[in-house]
Amino acid sequence: MQHIQNISAQKVSWVKSNKEALEKNSDAIKNLWYPETIDELTNLIRDFQMKGSQYDLIGYSSNTLFLPSYTIDNLICTKKLSEWRETEDAIICDCGVNVAMLSKEMLKKGYKGFFGLIDLPGTIASGVYGNCGCFDCSVCELLDSFTMLTSEGDIKTYHVDDLKLQFRSTSLKRHELSGTILQVVLKKIQGNAEEEQAKANQAHATRLATQPNAANNLGSTFNGSDWTLKGKFLMRLDRFFLHVVHIQSASQRIKIVITLLGGKKYSKYLYSWNRFMFYDNFSYLLFSKYEKFLKSICSDVHLEIEIRK
Repeated sequence: MQHIQNISAQKVSWVKSNKEALEKNSDAIKNLWYPETIDELTNLIRDFQMKGSQYDLIGYSSNTLFLPSYTIDNLICTKKLSEWRETEDAIICDCGVNVAMLSKEMLKKGYKGFFGLIDLPGTIASGVYGNCGCFDCSVCELLDSFTMLTSEGDIKTYHVDDLKLQFRSTSLKRHELSGTILQVVLKKIQGNAEEEQAKANQAHATRLATQPNAANNLGSTFNGSDWTLKGKFLMRLDRFFLHVVHIQSASQRIKIVITLLGGKKYSKYLYSWNRFMFYDNFSYLLFSKYEKFLKSICSDVHLEIEIRK
C-alpha cells in the first residue's frame, strides 16, 4: 500500500486552478493512503475505527472541491481499487473502478445501460453514492447490490431500495445510511454492440457540443427546481435573450442574465446556472457568494458536489 506523508490537498484535487492557495498549507494531509486491495482498505479503516483516528475517503475527486482550510490526519484514496470481473449475470466491481473506463469496456460487449456513462468521471462507488448518471443512463439503474463496511466495522450487503433514491441523491449522500462501499454488483443486460456504440457516439457528440471539458469544473454543481419569483424572472430573461435577441449560446445567455441580476462578480465563472467553472485562484472565493445567490432564485437548491473544508 502506497503511503505519502505531509502533503497539500493539491496532490489529490481534481481542480488545479486553486493550486497556489492549496499549496500554502503544505501538510494539510498528514497521511495519504492508496490501498490496492479490498482487504487492505477494510483493514485500514477498521484500524482507524478501533483507534478512533480521523480519516476521510476520496476517489478521483472529480466532484470534490478542496478549500485551503482543509486538513485531515488520514485521507484514503480508492482509485487503485480498480479490479472488476464478470459472472454469468453480473459485473462485480471494486469500489475504485473508473466508471468511464468500465463503460467503454461494457460497450464493446454490447451490454445495455452504459452508453451514456462513457464520459462520466469518478469511481463506481461514488456513482452509487451520488446516484450519478447522464444521457438516460444511471449507475443506480444498473445496480444490483453493494457491500459496505459499516461504521461499526461490519461488512453488510445492501440493495437499491436501501438507497431510497432521489434525483442525484441517496440515503448515503443524505447521511441516513453510513459506511464505506467496498464492492458494487451491476446487472449485466445483453444488447446489440453496434446499437449501444451508436448511442454512445451520439451522447459523446452531444456532450462535446453542450458541455465544457472536464478541466476546471466539477460537473453539475447544484440542483434544484422550485424557482422563487426572482428565479422565474431569471428564466424569463433567459428565454427573452434566446427567442428575441437570438443568443443561441446558453453559456453566454446565463452570464448576461446573472450580470443583470447583480452577479457580475461571478458571472464569468458560470457555464450554466448550475455549473461553476474554477478558472483561477479567485474562483473558490466567489463560490460561496454564488451559492448564496442560487438560494435566492431556487428555494430547494442543494449542492451536488462535495466540499472539503
